[in-house]
Amino acid sequence: MPLIGLLSAAQLAAAQTNEVIPPVTTPDAPTAPSSHGEAQDRPGDGAETPDVEFVDGDGKPLPPDRQRQLREQLKTDPALSSIPQSIKSAPTPIADPTTSPAQTSTTDVVVTGRKPRGSVTGEIPATQTLSPLDIRSYGANDVGALIQNLSPQLGSIRGADGGSPIVLLNGKRVSSFLEIAKIPTEAIERMELFPEELALKYGYQADQKVVNIVTYAHFSAQVGRLSYAAPTDGGRDSTGFGGNLLRIMGNTRLNIDVDHERSGSLLEGERGIRQPAGIIDGGRSRTLLPSTDRLVLNGTISTPVVEGVASTVNGRFETSDNQSLLGPGPDGAIRRAFDTRTLHLGTTQDGRLGRWSWTLTANYDRLASRTVTSAGGTAGPSNRASSTNTLGDVDLLLSGTALKLPAGPVSGSVRIGGASRRFESRSALGGAETPSSLARDRATFQLNADVPLTSPQAVLPRLGSLSANVNVAADALSDRNTLWTFGYGINWAPTDRVDVTASVTRGASAPSLEQLGAPLVVTPNVRTFDMVRGEVADVTRTFGGNALLRSDDRHVTKFGISGSPVAGRDLILSMDYVSTRIDDPIASFPLVTPLLETAFPDRFTRDVAGRLTALDARPLNFDRSEQQQFRWGINFTRPLGPVPPGMRNAKPRFVGSEADLQTALPPGARVVKPEPGSAAARQFENAASRLILTAYYTLTTVDRIATRSGGPILDLLNGSATDMRGGSRRHKLEVQASGFKRGLGTRISATIQSGSVVSGSAQRIGDQAGKLKFSSLAIVNLNLFVNVADRLGRDGGPTWAKGLRLSLGVSNLFNQRIRVKDDAGTTPLAFQGPYLDPIGRSANLSLRKLF
Repeated sequence: MPLIGLLSAAQLAAAQTNEVIPPVTTPDAPTAPSSHGEAQDRPGDGAETPDVEFVDGDGKPLPPDRQRQLREQLKTDPALSSIPQSIKSAPTPIADPTTSPAQTSTTDVVVTGRKPRGSVTGEIPATQTLSPLDIRSYGANDVGALIQNLSPQLGSIRGADGGSPIVLLNGKRVSSFLEIAKIPTEAIERMELFPEELALKYGYQADQKVVNIVTYAHFSAQVGRLSYAAPTDGGRDSTGFGGNLLRIMGNTRLNIDVDHERSGSLLEGERGIRQPAGIIDGGRSRTLLPSTDRLVLNGTISTPVVEGVASTVNGRFETSDNQSLLGPGPDGAIRRAFDTRTLHLGTTQDGRLGRWSWTLTANYDRLASRTVTSAGGTAGPSNRASSTNTLGDVDLLLSGTALKLPAGPVSGSVRIGGASRRFESRSALGGAETPSSLARDRATFQLNADVPLTSPQAVLPRLGSLSANVNVAADALSDRNTLWTFGYGINWAPTDRVDVTASVTRGASAPSLEQLGAPLVVTPNVRTFDMVRGEVADVTRTFGGNALLRSDDRHVTKFGISGSPVAGRDLILSMDYVSTRIDDPIASFPLVTPLLETAFPDRFTRDVAGRLTALDARPLNFDRSEQQQFRWGINFTRPLGPVPPGMRNAKPRFVGSEADLQTALPPGARVVKPEPGSAAARQFENAASRLILTAYYTLTTVDRIATRSGGPILDLLNGSATDMRGGSRRHKLEVQASGFKRGLGTRISATIQSGSVVSGSAQRIGDQAGKLKFSSLAIVNLNLFVNVADRLGRDGGPTWAKGLRLSLGVSNLFNQRIRVKDDAGTTPLAFQGPYLDPIGRSANLSLRKLF
């Protein structure tokens, strides 16, 4: 059987309230699954010690009701029997100097403590904490895949595009997420999910959720992986392989990763795309997806160079080559080659100055790209474009406490930084060559302060914990005026199971240098639906930068509440409301509609017959956009089967052998190894199993764009659209269900969105109708995986099976695509299903071995 060390329910409950109680194992404690990588926490390296600690970052006693509860536990809970008798019967209390006599007695044990290793800055509680057993149930190979699997929990309706979360490692910033994306999930001791407000404490804007990855203090593993994926409709199969080396030895970390992926092209003819009249062999001369060849090399080393200062250096190189066909040319298919070369160097330094911690990050990034578009046959190249984008930046973050108020200390953070970006491009169209060179230097300052107003211990205890937040940031740009961001909000925890947040933010952001000065790329034969005439046209579309873009100005109001309504149950409910208004929003040029042509007639070119022949799709500023959204969520986790109370909230440690387990567990702990098939073994299987249910529903009540001052309004919920997928969807539901037991796991995820209608042409051509109806869509994904050694019996299983995981995934299980119909019930050529989703259903088989 596998081996495990468990903490009792009382110990885990204490740890979750920043208390640490001496670890013990219950008499029927099961043995633990091994990930086959070595994961050890030794005393002195972050493991729990036999000391009794009530951890409060401010040195304040816990609330009186919690004190009484702990006093009763000290008398009656057998899980605490290993506390030295001399401490429990001490004639005088061991107390924090700030503890008042009324809070102590001759039998009290009150000791100032510390937060768990790797905790984040500040007092904002995690909305969800995942244990190693929770993480195993997802079947994710590395941190990057785990973040992707948790996308419903990590999605934010507050940001500009609901972007990826901010990821911390052991409570600290990293130079780049790619630095830690390939860390194996077996190295994770816990994973904490936080609301957007925590981002302010780390020098970011509060528009992304925050994830804190805490690794074991000691871990060693090598990983090899192979994968093959292919659509069930045929075409564009993909192969990949990679390897990873990870060593964590206290404050030293070494991580080396290599990854290679190759995918074939997918032709329109392989999906049966109907071609416009007069186009011959169009399906064999136009790709839906290009062929790609990608190689990534990544390396990270972290070790103390100077006493008290942790130093990390990361390097990454990526190369990507893509080949595509753009349709028939004068003498053969028009071909396009697009390749990129990316170099990243980053470093992170962190330490402490008294009560303040500091983190210094610096990065250098260089991205070089080249695009060559041939005219077809022997005519030679007709369009070349290249660009080089370099960025160097440095950031210093200071965080700590400034002063103490009756309700607690005022905590804050200060970030100062600078960046220099250079963007050079060159385009050659026919015989004309156009060079471009842009530069931007940026100086940044951000100040964040959290002021406690009430506390359960001292000030208005019946109100719980209430704090106010104020933040301000300034970006001084060399090519723009200084851009300011202001924000304020409250965080309120009326009880230990409910958290309420409210915030208001106003800030400006400048267009990127790519949006301002990307090289001019002219792409012929872009299939476009002209809603003015109700017909499909292959037009010449121009891409590139727009030097006239203005900075946008964003106003965001957010209210959120989350909590665990049932004590003793891992059930989390949440609700968020976000209202966003943006002045001068920046967007790529959208779908061709009569309203847009009325607002921007200079972007459209038509021949004498009125047919659309060219479109200028460079980015532009709209006048204003407004959006209001509500998001409700539920997360539920429980074991699959009955578990004794002492094991229900067990905290596992994954190790490689029984000897390692004895070393990893604290003094006084015992290991019990149940016989296979026994009641104790079944209890272990239940304790290590997981059922995880997640559901998030998003309701969009307002989503509209004012195209220009005095111009038409695009109501994206009622007839307007900005892309080929048909406007904004009022309803969206994301559901996940995961089950894991005895090494066998399954995960089903579904994303369901409502349909929409796009109002059509200002005139009708023949039988063409004036509206397009976009169907609702339900995408279901299925993933099955097996940890082979767990299924075969770890102790008796063959060596080749140890650390081996086999996964089978099916994306878009029912091969669903958005269906687009006009009033006549036909699908316009430009909206054929493969254009909106070229792949459809695909299967992925992967093999991963942990050595």
